[in-house]
Amino acid sequence: MNLRPCIAGPGITLAQAKAFAPNFVDAESLPERTTSIDLGVSGPIANWHTDFLFEYDIFPSWIMRFEAEWATKERRMSIGDVIVQRAILPPVGFGICLEFAVRVCSIIKEEGRLGFAYETLAGHAERGRSEFYFEEKGELILFTIRTLSEPGHWTSQCAEKVFTLPYQAWCTRRALDHVRRRFQQMNRI
Repeated sequence: MNLRPCIAGPGITLAQAKAFAPNFVDAESLPERTTSIDLGVSGPIANWHTDFLFEYDIFPSWIMRFEAEWATKERRMSIGDVIVQRAILPPVGFGICLEFAVRVCSIIKEEGRLGFAYETLAGHAERGRSEFYFEEKGELILFTIRTLSEPGHWTSQCAEKVFTLPYQAWCTRRALDHVRRRFQQMNRI
């Protein structure tokens, strides 16, 4: 994990991140948290514009900035692509950026579910896997964030109960709200 002023450029390059190994062994053994938001429309998912998800337009830019491998290569997201994340503290759009990397480990294209998952890499503040997907629940379309994770860096482990987990829950809520707004914009709802 790099700690840098947000006004400075990224300290981790995509090429460096590509060489990082996952920082966990078995995500299924880690604590699970799943949160969803109703998008206010009915299915099927294929009737709606969802491409922004595969551009990693999930977190508001005042919480997280990023550089994605597929974007620099001007193509679509693929399994194995890395994302260098720059989490902003405090989350006001400037300040100190915590930098770490993740790797896309699956693209979800199932009946009633569409999205992707990534795994955390060496040096990440968390350890585990996160899934981001649209899903059909009955007649409704939801956006879901499912994490199988725990604090992965000694600093996040020390502050787990007083900062790390509450901050992660707060960021998840902001991400859900952001995706709902983007979905409504893209679909003119």
